[in-house]
Amino acid sequence: MTYRLLLFTCYGGCNTGVATAKACIRLWEENPDTLKIGCLPAIAIPAKRKEIEKISEKRMMIDACGVKCGKNLFDREGMPMDYYLELTSGLNLKKAKELPSKELEEQIYEMLRKEVAEILSNS
Repeated sequence: MTYRLLLFTCYGGCNTGVATAKACIRLWEENPDTLKIGCLPAIAIPAKRKEIEKISEKRMMIDACGVKCGKNLFDREGMPMDYYLELTSGLNLKKAKELPSKELEEQIYEMLRKEVAEILSNS
């Protein structure tokens, strides 16, 4: 199966990372035939990287903070990335080493839902 969009996120151990992970899961549940969550560490394994490129038309990396761990891994491995978001800057947030509030979860979900809808409508 080929997906129109493969979402990658850092699943970071902070409020923005957990909220982003939950938003990505929700988006996948809502669009199971169109998008999927990709395994971020797998891009460093050559056979998995080829599989990722084969099963996805587009790839989006979402970093939960300005450290940009995911983007750095994509860049180091030379993995093509079609879309990139870094949430703390994009939403003017400060990450905290705590679970996210329901309000933050909904804010991040709504932002990602709009981004994904635009990407899918343009591809």
